[in-house]
Amino acid sequence: MNYSVLKSFFISSFIYSISCLSQEDIKITYIGNMGVHISDGQSSILIDGLHTKYGDDYLFPTKEVVHKINTELNPNAILFTHYHGDHFSPQLSEVYLKSHKKAILFGPNQIINKFAEFTDRIVAISTKDYTKQPVTVKNFMITGVKINHVGKRHTSVENIGYIVHINNKKILHVGDTDWFEEINLFHQLHLVDEGIDIAIIPYWMLLSNGSKLLIKKYINPKQVIATHISPLIKKTELIDLKNKYPNIHFLTTLEQQIHL
Repeated sequence: MNYSVLKSFFISSFIYSISCLSQEDIKITYIGNMGVHISDGQSSILIDGLHTKYGDDYLFPTKEVVHKINTELNPNAILFTHYHGDHFSPQLSEVYLKSHKKAILFGPNQIINKFAEFTDRIVAISTKDYTKQPVTVKNFMITGVKINHVGKRHTSVENIGYIVHINNKKILHVGDTDWFEEINLFHQLHLVDEGIDIAIIPYWMLLSNGSKLLIKKYINPKQVIATHISPLIKKTELIDLKNKYPNIHFLTTLEQQIHL
């Protein structure tokens, strides 16, 4: 093989390698509370990212962050796990749908019923049972499934979990849930069979006894991201959690980014 051919071969291989790396790169940006923007550089989705101030105990997107969502991030789909104000704003969602004519909104019926004028761009996720409901959007697949909301006073709240399949990665977002071992919730969901790469969970699921074993038994993700962390959390408590789970990402700062 002569020099010019060899040089051409190495250049082509290098470009191909860079191309493969860029295709596999996923960026997760924190939008407050459980809000995350997930992008592969070509398309993106937003989960629980359009909400307003709900109380001092919750981190919410500022006007500047909301503006960036509408003008720079431009998610192809906006997903909501449930209707609570620290996860969902009907006003901000309506503004987004009106200004982004091809965007799609996902949610349970308790959210969907607020958007009658956008029926052709709404995907309702049923909460009758734990059946997974896959939908293809652009170049990725979104699977919604009922996952019970945490807390006895919230038993009527329709909470949805999402599996986003993007660039050969599967990202799970569970909304406001807990292990619910008394009803074998996660056993019924069969998430361990999904090949989850990244699990996004509320931090209190890490506080349960044997939570490391529960994560492996019921989800078995390659990585875990903890959210819903109060801005008022004691610094020592957060440090203790990080020391206990050194391999887990903790989202605590608006626009914090994780590259995967």
